Amino acid sequence: MNTQMQAQEQNATQQQTVQKQAQEQNQQQQAAPKAQEMPKGQAAAPAPKQDTTTQNQAAAPAPKQDTAQAKPEQKAAAGNTAMHEFESKVIELTNAERRKNGLKDLAGDNAISNVAREKSTDMQKNNYFSHTSPTYGSPFDMMRDFGITYNTAGENIAQGQRTPEEVVQAWMNSEGHRKNILSDKFTHIGVGYDQNGHHWTQMFVGR
Repeated sequence: MNTQMQAQEQNATQQQTVQKQAQEQNQQQQAAPKAQEMPKGQAAAPAPKQDTTTQNQAAAPAPKQDTAQAKPEQKAAAGNTAMHEFESKVIELTNAERRKNGLKDLAGDNAISNVAREKSTDMQKNNYFSHTSPTYGSPFDMMRDFGITYNTAGENIAQGQRTPEEVVQAWMNSEGHRKNILSDKFTHIGVGYDQNGHHWTQMFVGR
């Protein structure tokens, strides 16, 4: 009789111990932070695309406005100044590459730059990256429609790079774009940059 009672008491004690351990373990699990899962379908953004015809990627960010109270027209003027500086720098770097290869400098042409700038803006507004514009057609049609005369012409486009140095280097690393930059048939160049979409356009003309 005493043996049975002792066994029952011992069994009850063991059950209480097991229950207590289970409760403590459950409390510890609830208190521990859960690992956050990555949402399904989420992936890293793809690298910028590179076209092999006469395109490459590039971009230069607009300088930050120092004063928060600047008027809209002041911001636009600052952006345009930076844009023209980037465009001029691309022409400078392009001619530097030509000189390295024994070629004459290309003459910067404001009228051609206006067309190239419109092409970059058109790509940004219409969300495409191609030599053929849904608005203006081929670069050759576009030049003619804007009154640019030429005997021969070419175009490089780009999206994604952050500086003129990066875009020119990217073009030089691509056979098709390098061929345009180093062509002895071209005499004039225009460059257009859209700072909103980081689109670049080089237009070459031979006269």
